Amino acid sequence: MEGTEVETAYRKLKSYVYYDKTDLRLRARLAAFECSEQFVARLKSVQDVADAETPANHAAFKRWLKNVGFRVVPKRLSPTPVGVKAQGRTDGRFITNVSSARTIGVEAVNYFFDGPIELHLIAVLWLMREGLHLDAQLAAECCGSRLSTELHDEDDDSLKLFSKYHEQYARWRDSGIRKAKQLLVEEQRNVAILGLDLQEYFYRVSIDFEEVADSVAEAKGFKPYGDSSLLGCIEAIGRAYRKCISPLLLKTHPDLDETVVGLPIGLCSSLVLANWYLQDFDAAVLRAVRPAYYGRYVDDILLVVPTAQDPTKDEDEPVASFVRELLVRPRILTSPKDGSYELCSRPGLRLQQTKCILQYFDARHSIAGLEKFKKKLEENGSDFLLLPVDEADNSMEDVAYELLYEGSVNKFRSVKGVAENRYELAKHLARQTILHLVTDDPPDRQVSRGLQMFFKGRNAIEFFDLWERVFTLLGIARDKTTLKVFTKQLKAEIARVRADDAAVTDQLVSDLSKHLNLALAMSDAVCEEDIGLSELIDDIHPEQYRRANLLRHHFVRAPLLNFTTYSGPLSDRKLAKSVKLDAHKLAYAPRFVNFDECMLLAYSGNVSIGKQSQFEFAAAVFEAANRHSPSGVKWIKTYDDAESESEGN
Repeated sequence: MEGTEVETAYRKLKSYVYYDKTDLRLRARLAAFECSEQFVARLKSVQDVADAETPANHAAFKRWLKNVGFRVVPKRLSPTPVGVKAQGRTDGRFITNVSSARTIGVEAVNYFFDGPIELHLIAVLWLMREGLHLDAQLAAECCGSRLSTELHDEDDDSLKLFSKYHEQYARWRDSGIRKAKQLLVEEQRNVAILGLDLQEYFYRVSIDFEEVADSVAEAKGFKPYGDSSLLGCIEAIGRAYRKCISPLLLKTHPDLDETVVGLPIGLCSSLVLANWYLQDFDAAVLRAVRPAYYGRYVDDILLVVPTAQDPTKDEDEPVASFVRELLVRPRILTSPKDGSYELCSRPGLRLQQTKCILQYFDARHSIAGLEKFKKKLEENGSDFLLLPVDEADNSMEDVAYELLYEGSVNKFRSVKGVAENRYELAKHLARQTILHLVTDDPPDRQVSRGLQMFFKGRNAIEFFDLWERVFTLLGIARDKTTLKVFTKQLKAEIARVRADDAAVTDQLVSDLSKHLNLALAMSDAVCEEDIGLSELIDDIHPEQYRRANLLRHHFVRAPLLNFTTYSGPLSDRKLAKSVKLDAHKLAYAPRFVNFDECMLLAYSGNVSIGKQSQFEFAAAVFEAANRHSPSGVKWIKTYDDAESESEGN
């Protein structure tokens, strides 16, 4: 299958999944797919469906549709009983660090697509054939989930599907702040920054697929689509998914229109369709409002507008007044009803009044707040895996919690509560893990106790996306005792999860339990020995992550060791004997392999390079993984190289 369209699509999908940090279910499915003995045959069946006269009517496609499923994750937890009582008290303020309770209530949930890898590949093929033409029509102000420009190259064989999400997000966020500062400092103009968030966007999108086909045809100049288009498959997948989640969706989102299919969260085609659906709204804002800056990151909207008047002047509701003048009067939004605005260009889509955020800066006053906010964004934008481990001695309590204040931070009475800091916690876990990789220190009992204390009650469920990082830290630190206790503790907390409906509760508990097992498997793929591929291919096995190379490469101690036949723990520092390269892992590398990594592998002594020089070996590894030879690199032989070659002969 090498060199075929579907093989390219598979490599793009694999890279897309590899860089995702949250959807472990899709990662597990992909690993099982690649480790299957029918891997090549299953790829060919996808190509056969894609090339059929009517792909949506193909027997294989209809068979895949029957296996469409979903997973449910907590979106918002209920306040603890103590917190509820505290809010209603008038005799003082009560603050506690207790997050445990008999039950952990879940107020809101999100649904994610879970289906056969074949359907994900159909979605990627649609993006490669047709979706790229929709993306090309989008304005530059649409910053999130944009497709890679390389898709437009006829001979594109790259791993890229979407542009790097962190770069897109940084551009969306920083450009607005930078423009606001320019207006304030250089032009001495007052500035308003308005943030808007579409309510339950993916559930409320009502796509007219004939309109989508017309839009693609307009971009290409002709319309040879209809039944032969993969767009029919995308529509069928969406309908099958909506039918699948409807019984629970009616209970968790009762105000949704049952006739609206929406878009499956977790299917890559949905991101492009979600962007395309709002392009008329983008155009209306740019035309009627003419903001100094407008940017949209999927369903998050940011506007920077110079304004002569303070929004709070003579107004009891400054945000509502500002939105009315800016967006309701030019008929971009309707007048608010039941606390929500509706988009005139796309009826059914809502903006909640309570989610509208307005910041006003007067050029005659200090802009220290904006400067501090900008500086904090820049700090958080750094890759903390590469930062020096200068906070290794900090306890979990030092980094995971932050005090919330009203007024001066120097007064005890100003403290209004304690909140968990997700970013600092993730950073702390990463630093501790890297510390163990570079030092071989024994397990730190203080860190272990801190983790057990933090991940209790609500915190255990609120931060379920960090379980894998904790398991990896404990695995690399070889703290098996805490690992067992921590796993048992999480299982007990999962059992306490409760939603308003019993069926939703059962689904939540089941999906969280599965996520726990997947997180353990991801940790084991790096920290444990590969004991061989299990025959139970559809179950969860660390070997599959390892064989498919879908583990976290930055926790592999020796560069590119995961691209070899080595079967011991990938967190090991030294190997007892040299190993060989794995041709399949190189051919289906999920990421770009840097040349310096190849050179480090060549010089490591972990692999046998035969009669090749280190440079020749590294160049061969680079080309096998990246499908092109290294450029801009020149090898100059030194006296030591010549000596080593003569000794080898």
